[in-house]
Amino acid sequence: MDYTRTVHDLTLIAAQTLIDYGLQLATERNVKISIAIADRAGALLAFLRMDDAPMVTIDVAIGKAHSAALLNAPSKQFEDFINTGITSMVTTPNILPLQGGVPVIHKDHVVGAVGISGASGYVDNEIATILADYVK
Repeated sequence: MDYTRTVHDLTLIAAQTLIDYGLQLATERNVKISIAIADRAGALLAFLRMDDAPMVTIDVAIGKAHSAALLNAPSKQFEDFINTGITSMVTTPNILPLQGGVPVIHKDHVVGAVGISGASGYVDNEIATILADYVK
């Protein structure tokens, strides 16, 4: 019987690459955002807050990345639950149900997550999705 398994996490180099690409995407869209990259457990691996991005975006971006990693699903899914009347989702501990958090999946396993905050929810989610897909 096998009592161990191999797991994979994003590397710091991958996280920094995602931060750099996220900065490029935000600049192209003329938005001021915070970018959080979490490992598969939802712990912060890398972070950037652009000049003039509101301070609140710091905790929100980190919360979105954390949520996406723990849920193995985009944080938008939980925002959608709430918006469609499943309000009990707001009681899920340590989950931020706002779109803009997307898990990074490699070889069918969540290896980390991206959290974006500072633009509209739609743009946050768009940038996070592009970044998460970049690792594949």
